Amino acid sequence: MQSTKSNDGLQNLLKKIQALNVSQQLPEELSFLIDAFLSIHPSDERSKAYLALSTVCQEIRNSASDRNTEQDTATAALVKVFGPPVVERLAETDETALQSSITFLTALFQIDRRSSTVILQQDGVLENIMDSVELSPSAQLCLDVAHLLGQACGHKSSRAIISSQCIEWLEISSRHTRDVSLKTATAVALIKLSIGIASDDTKDDKALNRTGNLDKDLVEVMKAAIDNGQPGSSTVVDAVEGLAYLTVDPLIKETLSNDTAFLKKLFSLIPIRKVTPLSTTQDLDSAMLYGVLLIISNMSSYRPRLTEEQTQLKKLKQMASVSQDSKGLLDEPSVFDDDQHVKLRVRRLVDAGVLPIFASAISFGTSVGIRSNIAKALLNIVEDQYNRGKVLQNGGARVLGVVIKLGLSTPSSTSIKQISSVDPIELEPIQALAKLTITASPVQVFGPNIGAIYDAIRPFSVLLQHPSAKLLQCFEAMMALTNLASHSPEIASRIASADGLINKVELLLLGEHTLVRRAAMELICNLIVGSDSVFERYGGGEYSESAKAKLQVVLALCDIDDLLTRLAASGALATLTSSPNACKALLSLQLERRRVLLILTQLIDPTAIPAEEQEEARTSEGDTGLAHRGVICARNFFLNVTDKETRKQLSEEAKKTGLLKALTSIKQNEGLAPSKKAGKKAANVPKKTAGASKVAKADWKEGFKKKQVGVSDMTLLTTISNESINENLQKRWTNAEIYTYIGAVLISVNPFRDLGIYTEDTLQKYRGKNRLEVPPHVFGIAEGAYYNMNAYHENQCVIISGESGAGKTEAAKRIMQYIAAVSGGQDSSIQEIKDMVLATNPLLESFGCAKTLRNNNSSRHGKYLEIMFNDRGEPVGAQITNYLLEKGRVVGQIENERNFHIFYQFTKGASDEQRESFGLQGPEAYAYTSLSNCLEVQDIDDVKDYHDTIKAMQVIGLSADEQNEIFKMLAIILWLGNVQFEEQDDGNSQIVDTGVTDFVAYLMEVEPTMVQKVLTARVMETTRGGRRGSIYDVPLNPAQASSGRDALAKAIYNNLFEWIVSRINVSMKTRGAYAQVIGILDIFGFEIFEDNSFEQLCINYVNEKLQQIFIELTLKTEQEEYVREQIKWTPIKYFNNKIVCDLIEERRPPGIFAALNDACATAHADPAAADNSFVQRTAMLSSNAHFEARGAQFLVRHYAGDVMYNVSGMTDKNKDSLIKDLLDLIAISGDDFLQKLFPDRPDPNSKKRPPTAGDRIKQSAGALVENLMKAQPSYIRTIKPNQNRSASEYDTKAILHQIKYLGLQENIRVRRAGFAYRNTFEKMVERFYLLSPRTSYAGEYTWSGDAKSGCEQILKDTGIAKDEWQMGVTKAFIKNPETLFALETMRDRYWHNMAARIQRAFRNYMRYKNECARRIQRFWRNNKEGIAYAQVRDYGHQILAGRKERRRFSLLSYRRFMGDYLDINGKSALGQELAAACGLIGEPVTFSGKIQLLVSKLGRSSKPSPRFIVVTAKAVYITITTAKDGHNQTTLERKMPLVTIKSIGMSNLRDDWMTLNVNVSEEGDPVFSCYFKTELATHLLQLTQASINLLIGPAIDYAKKKDKRAQIKFIKDETVPKDDIYKSHTVHVPSGEPATSVSRPPAKRKAGVVRPITQGKLLRAGGPSTKSTPSSRPKPVAQPLPGRSTATPTSPRALRTTPAASTSTPQAPPAPPRSAAPPPPPPPPAKPSVPMYRAKFAFEGQEGELSLKKDEVVELVEKDEDGNGWWLVKKDGVEGWAPNNYLELVPAKVEAPPAPPPPPRTRVVPTPAPKITAASTVADSSAKPVSVFPGMASANGTATPWKKAPSSSDASPANSRPSSSLASKPPPPVATKPKPPIVGIKPPPPAPPKPGATKVTAKPHIPSAPRPTPAAPPRPGVAKPTAAPGQVDLAAALAKRAQRMAENE
Repeated sequence: MQSTKSNDGLQNLLKKIQALNVSQQLPEELSFLIDAFLSIHPSDERSKAYLALSTVCQEIRNSASDRNTEQDTATAALVKVFGPPVVERLAETDETALQSSITFLTALFQIDRRSSTVILQQDGVLENIMDSVELSPSAQLCLDVAHLLGQACGHKSSRAIISSQCIEWLEISSRHTRDVSLKTATAVALIKLSIGIASDDTKDDKALNRTGNLDKDLVEVMKAAIDNGQPGSSTVVDAVEGLAYLTVDPLIKETLSNDTAFLKKLFSLIPIRKVTPLSTTQDLDSAMLYGVLLIISNMSSYRPRLTEEQTQLKKLKQMASVSQDSKGLLDEPSVFDDDQHVKLRVRRLVDAGVLPIFASAISFGTSVGIRSNIAKALLNIVEDQYNRGKVLQNGGARVLGVVIKLGLSTPSSTSIKQISSVDPIELEPIQALAKLTITASPVQVFGPNIGAIYDAIRPFSVLLQHPSAKLLQCFEAMMALTNLASHSPEIASRIASADGLINKVELLLLGEHTLVRRAAMELICNLIVGSDSVFERYGGGEYSESAKAKLQVVLALCDIDDLLTRLAASGALATLTSSPNACKALLSLQLERRRVLLILTQLIDPTAIPAEEQEEARTSEGDTGLAHRGVICARNFFLNVTDKETRKQLSEEAKKTGLLKALTSIKQNEGLAPSKKAGKKAANVPKKTAGASKVAKADWKEGFKKKQVGVSDMTLLTTISNESINENLQKRWTNAEIYTYIGAVLISVNPFRDLGIYTEDTLQKYRGKNRLEVPPHVFGIAEGAYYNMNAYHENQCVIISGESGAGKTEAAKRIMQYIAAVSGGQDSSIQEIKDMVLATNPLLESFGCAKTLRNNNSSRHGKYLEIMFNDRGEPVGAQITNYLLEKGRVVGQIENERNFHIFYQFTKGASDEQRESFGLQGPEAYAYTSLSNCLEVQDIDDVKDYHDTIKAMQVIGLSADEQNEIFKMLAIILWLGNVQFEEQDDGNSQIVDTGVTDFVAYLMEVEPTMVQKVLTARVMETTRGGRRGSIYDVPLNPAQASSGRDALAKAIYNNLFEWIVSRINVSMKTRGAYAQVIGILDIFGFEIFEDNSFEQLCINYVNEKLQQIFIELTLKTEQEEYVREQIKWTPIKYFNNKIVCDLIEERRPPGIFAALNDACATAHADPAAADNSFVQRTAMLSSNAHFEARGAQFLVRHYAGDVMYNVSGMTDKNKDSLIKDLLDLIAISGDDFLQKLFPDRPDPNSKKRPPTAGDRIKQSAGALVENLMKAQPSYIRTIKPNQNRSASEYDTKAILHQIKYLGLQENIRVRRAGFAYRNTFEKMVERFYLLSPRTSYAGEYTWSGDAKSGCEQILKDTGIAKDEWQMGVTKAFIKNPETLFALETMRDRYWHNMAARIQRAFRNYMRYKNECARRIQRFWRNNKEGIAYAQVRDYGHQILAGRKERRRFSLLSYRRFMGDYLDINGKSALGQELAAACGLIGEPVTFSGKIQLLVSKLGRSSKPSPRFIVVTAKAVYITITTAKDGHNQTTLERKMPLVTIKSIGMSNLRDDWMTLNVNVSEEGDPVFSCYFKTELATHLLQLTQASINLLIGPAIDYAKKKDKRAQIKFIKDETVPKDDIYKSHTVHVPSGEPATSVSRPPAKRKAGVVRPITQGKLLRAGGPSTKSTPSSRPKPVAQPLPGRSTATPTSPRALRTTPAASTSTPQAPPAPPRSAAPPPPPPPPAKPSVPMYRAKFAFEGQEGELSLKKDEVVELVEKDEDGNGWWLVKKDGVEGWAPNNYLELVPAKVEAPPAPPPPPRTRVVPTPAPKITAASTVADSSAKPVSVFPGMASANGTATPWKKAPSSSDASPANSRPSSSLASKPPPPVATKPKPPIVGIKPPPPAPPKPGATKVTAKPHIPSAPRPTPAAPPRPGVAKPTAAPGQVDLAAALAKRAQRMAENE
């Protein structure tokens, strides 16, 4: 009741507000407003109260502001209205009154904080509030007070009045209360107070201490409230608000991000919904939504990126604040706020599921705050490229699009004024979208809808041109626009048309920042390529100074330091130079500044610039991309200079600047190879640290190719109408773009000129590409048909339709050209088929085409060419079906038309021999070729075409006799036409010139009188009562005689043409079984003439049937299938021409053909009577709306237009029969060939009506439709632009008519609304199951569910959007071809990845192998060196012979005689110095070391002095190092050749002294101390072959000088601490080791841990000793593919048992009773039948194969059932592989019956034991596999590695689109595989001889080639793969090892 009353009060208050009577509010109405915020009221009523309060405050402020401009007056007015009732209620003790005033103040704080602050500051207000919670502390009242204080703490003016009592109450409530709601609300208030105080920089240390350390505890309070609260409750809302304030602290952000469970709970507060921004349902609290988004935004925010100036300014401010406060310190940024921590924090948010939140959030609220937080969060998330793909997958681009659309909800203009009015906060979502666009393709970001890409242009333009945009934002906007512009020319044109965009980009182009300038240049480059307006702006249009200036800027940017900028600028320049005007501007610049050629030289080859020009040119390294662009620019530039003087001047400049030299070096391959893309980085470009763009740059080569105009695929037209289609076709046709797509349908407009678009280069560009990668072309249709045939194993057909002269025949020829080029095949028979297929074109054109008024090469017949392919995609045969030759053209043509081409070719180009034999003359001499007055045709060379026809006949295989007979028939026809008749007096005919008939008789090899009689009279035979009557010769009048003559000529030519087609089919018959067929239909076009007869009716009828197929497959069947499969679909209306087809062909009710047949049957004697009968019968057809009878004419409304047919002569043409007299004449001819042309003669006694021409054409059309319906069609719709065959005339009216009747508009609608691809679930799974980890494992199908669920799983796992596909009842439907191409690309990539994995495994194995080898080699080297050193050391022991005491260290086990201790051989610094001093040049040093040489001093005793000693194979060198001029200098002191050393002296004690006794010399013998004395002596003895004596005694005797000897004595002295002491020829030395001591034995090595092999990954971590752990993912069980009964096994046969193993040993039967006579003994068990084969030819086997000799018999062990062509055979106990086509079965020998049993005896004869046959020894498949290399598993992952595992038969191409590699892959060589596939139908080369084979040369009687039955296509996944190279050795080794193990067991 109270709520209703309050609601009424609010309604009255709102009415008063609307009436602007705010000042007259009654206290009662204000009371309603104050009470309306109590929690007991519903939320919608409180919302209405907020609206009312906001309106009241606004009105009061407006009225107060009108009276006084001071703002305080408005606040005072509000306080005056609301203050008294609020204060009055606060003074009361009633809890409801208190709650109403407190909740009202809380609401007023949210709406007008100034007035609420003034009310709260009044005396006693805050005290009353705090007293209320102490006096009556109810839960709701405390909660309301906490909310009020929370609002007050949020504002600085009200924070000042917050007392200590309030703070204390808040702290107590937040810590000790059990009420979660109150604890949360008070915590929020404390948070606001704490943050507010910190921001106010207050001096209240007490307050700071109270509130400064609460954050950690408050965070836990907030988290607990969210975890335990109900979503949407006030507690959760408060907790979210508190966390929103707290998450500005980096430490709290880091803490929350590490709690994944809490994050998921927080995100779950926003229910997941789709992006529906226009939804009006608000079922989520906006405060909570805003808070959650603010938390996400805070946690993902990066530290502001400041410039150096801003950073310095910030430090100065901090220093100033520190100086004012001595306690302060400089704020150091938190470590948790650096970029690395933020990046990890954002990734944790993404992993926790933050991305779906944004799509839901925008559907719940679209306020500025919500949009702003979504934009900030997404901008921070996409800052890390790692997250961008996930953002796109979760619809982030769509969310940003909605946010941008709401933020830019202004008119779609991009004027500067409107851009400036955009709030800078709206730039953040645009920047985020730009980041996504930079690193992904436009289709990935915006989807396949081209409109979405168009819509993105405006936001990027706003971001680029906004006054507040930062430089980074401008850079990213330009990069995004660059990526969009590269997508299509249409998008580039729209970008160029944006207001002010080009001017802004050009301004940034002149900036100093390298990255920004580069981005601007790349965008300009793409716009030049794709937009005509920008192309013209920069010089491509008319010449102007403005364009010249802009071109100069581009030229200047080609010569700067940044390589990528130069690439873009030079690409733009290369595109612009395709325009003569741009070249003119460049010429002007060159003449003015003379810098153009120098810059071009700099681009092509900087090293070619002469020295005198180096100062002006910028020095840089060359680049392939720059070189290519420079060459193109130079080429275009010089080609457009026509003035001779200017060219001469430029030539001199080119030589001077080095341009000519640079081009010459490129020509001679000394320069840089050109690159393909303007934006591709060269290999030598250094990696950029910042701003490096990964966006594909513009293909600048498109600039000097034909520019793309219009829309290449008319499904992208913005307006779908016949006029827009015509406008697009006209635009493209005018610019020589004759091909356009409608989805997969190709529209071709005849150019009537040669465009040069069918070259080999053009063909190769379409090879292996899908139609979206290349411009529309007939080659694209051919590639699609050929690829689909190979990929999906389905027959294909190409249906070409259109008017006569529209280009159907040319299209068919180009399709055959393409298929012949790409279908591969190395076999000579395959190439022969290709040549024959191509040769059919000129041959059938000559005999079947003619010049008409509309077309110079009009097909006057129809043909359906079927090319048969084997399972490798190679053509193995072909067949042509002929339809309705227009034989009437042979005998007559209208004015300016011609007979068939062959007549003019023959009469003009025949040889002299032929002219002599056939009496041949020129075409003007024959009536059949001259009466139409058209003997010559422009662009037709009859003589050349005649030679081409002869050549084609030879390629087809027509013999010389057959060719002669063909031309003889043509001569007969020509001469028949010259037989003229004149009328006699009795009205009968008479031949004018009997010489003509005589020559005809000569050619026909009949009597001349017979020819004259047959042509002038007819034999009539009467019948009476079924018996033969009288025979009469009825003379013919001239008209009848001429008709008979023409009938004979037409019959001969028609049958000749059919014979030629049949003969072609015989030559092209299949060379074996075929798998698929591609059909090409080239048939006559729709015809409408002034005089239309039976021929036009038949032609138009066939075109109606083709149109019906088009309708059935593209419109009717498509829509019916959508209904049947329950697919969501918008029906399209269309005209179904079945009613027209029924009108012509139906029997019941009778159609036109049926009426013609009836008329012919009832009035067959008189043609005129038959025509009248037909006119009468057509009356019954008038009920059909598409038929109209008009006397002797009738009208048929065809799909292509209304055609008026003349009845006259129709019935006679329909009968199409030759009279008996003419047939008899042919029968008696002596020419066998002529008789072969007429094999079937009608039976005159047969009562069955012979088939008419209408019957035959109907039957042929039906068969054609049946064949076409069995194949997958591709369509080419040809259009004729004009009737004059003009290359410049475009007849809009005629083309609109063709567009209409071809149904292009309906086709576009169906294509846009329908699905481009569909297939059954089983086929989809079979094709693409590899793409999902849930449906495949290691190439095997593992899905256990049904095909539909498997197909759906595949489409989900591949990441395809749900709106791109639908699941029907039995099929899956894919909307866009791009999706299908993406699936094919992923499937292709799967196989490439698998190949890479195999390669990686093999490389790992090789690394492992090499590491093992290195360890073995290292171990051996160490031991080898140790052995060598030990041998030298042992030799040292031997030479001492136990005569000298030893030093202890000399006997250590590891003591080695290293020799070169000073590393002279190693060329160390000291070693090089010593070698130089000794003069050693390339001489190896045996020993080097330090010594102490005893040096004699004059008048003093000798003393040891340091020296270096060097020993080589020739001498001993002693060097000394002295100081000279402050530097040490080493010089040679003495050199002693080894031959001069006689002996070595040593003492018998352990001292180190020794002397070298040399021959008498002035210097005496050297005496020195050397630690390595034993080693030195050893080397000296080795070098001299022990020719030096080693003298050991108690003293050393030596020659001190030449004639003075001396002696050094050695005394044992134990007091010597170390070594020895020399003094006065006496050496004191301590005792040493005994003289008999030898070296210590080697120390025992410590048992260490074997280091694991780290090279290669074949071993698991820890080395060989570590036990392997099982894989985390168990291998799924292989499942059978849908539609197959069993799963594909891992190997062809899991195990193979021997015959002995598979047959149990028979046991002897039990003994019979003794009383009974014993039965005869049973025969021995039958010997197992082992098939034996004989070698037909010799075979040299390789590893794993068995060599055979001819007639050698082998035993068959295993027969390959998969058709690979290799069998496992056994010979002399050795098994191996042999080709099966080299073997023939040896018939089993019939053994004689066993002898009769002997007579029975009394004793039982035991049954003989069965004979055990020796079985072939094979490896046991159950045996444990033995690894050949440690850590390497078997090749196929099974226990039988010598067997081969099957793999999918689908091959994977290596080009940009999925294409078949079946045709291009040659058959594998026999030598490298144990079981290679059969190569065609031949054995592997060299082909074995075939004994007795003879070549068949006989010709068939009547050539005919019946249609071959196609072979069943191979089952995918069953065919065995060929073994990888190198696997043979491994398989053989494993098999042998397993065999040895079995034998040992």
